[in-house]
Amino acid sequence: MGDMATFHAERLTGLGGSDIGAILGLNPWRTPYQVFLEKTGQAEPFTGNLQTRFGSYAEEFVAREYCEQTGRQVQRFNPMLRHPTAPLIGHVDRLVVPEGAKRASHRQEIRTDLGLEAKTASAFATGRGTEWGESGTDQIPESYLVQIAAYQALTGCPKWDLAVLFGNTEFRIYHLQRDLELEAMILDEASRFWTDHVLARNPPTPSSEAEARQRWPRHSEGRVLEADDEMVMLLNKLAYCKRRGKEVADEEQALKDRLLPLLADADSVRRGEISLATYKANKDSQKTDWSKLALAVMSWADLDTDQTAEWLNKYTTTQPGARVLRLAKDLERFQ
Repeated sequence: MGDMATFHAERLTGLGGSDIGAILGLNPWRTPYQVFLEKTGQAEPFTGNLQTRFGSYAEEFVAREYCEQTGRQVQRFNPMLRHPTAPLIGHVDRLVVPEGAKRASHRQEIRTDLGLEAKTASAFATGRGTEWGESGTDQIPESYLVQIAAYQALTGCPKWDLAVLFGNTEFRIYHLQRDLELEAMILDEASRFWTDHVLARNPPTPSSEAEARQRWPRHSEGRVLEADDEMVMLLNKLAYCKRRGKEVADEEQALKDRLLPLLADADSVRRGEISLATYKANKDSQKTDWSKLALAVMSWADLDTDQTAEWLNKYTTTQPGARVLRLAKDLERFQ
């Protein structure tokens, strides 16, 4: 447990390779807002799910298969790498041992020009029209591209291979060359995110309804938002989806994910003098845990009746009212 605690503590000191794709909006599983919460200690660090755990277990097999297919040897490199000028950190999967050499590193000094990243992916990701190209190319998903570029910035390795096991049926190896322009963009974005958001404790814009509700659980009374063309379009589409019901539920959720972060803590939105929608919290409610109160009262046979209100307050909590988006009935006039 100590090693894991140290690992998570280290991750709070910079942005890792997988964080880069998230802050650039390229990671399908994590958002900039989630990275912010993790790096500022407001959310538990991501410890993995079924997919990531399988990927971790399969990493050794993928690395071995890479050696089998290429005739090369690889070496683990455990130290955490830290960029000298940017808040970029990382742990690489493997380093590839140079031909004729015995090791790829010695005493934390990297002595190779080639690194290896080992991944697993769905067997369905190999079809035409996906982000994955043919084996031997450099066509890979952008989130992995920036992750590898971050590792090249940390290690200085001009080349990097990405070995991928698709399901249990196909194995591909991709070859990436160092892109200094891409690295410079990554370092700039990492520094900007770290300074503007993490150090400043200033959250980035939420990316979904759930994040927007977490960021702004209450409205600011009297704050009216003037709708631009995009917001009017989103509100109209949302009203249409609500009329259609369940058959367009996914589209309705996608619209809320775009719209609610734009509303922030405004209590209403209008176009000119016309109100388009309100987004206010319902009144708070009181909830009493009657079972706990009854047990507590039963344990005090000589309870003074004057203490009833005190005990009632002790086992009563306030439930904040949830914000509810209510659309105007005549939105169609703005179509």
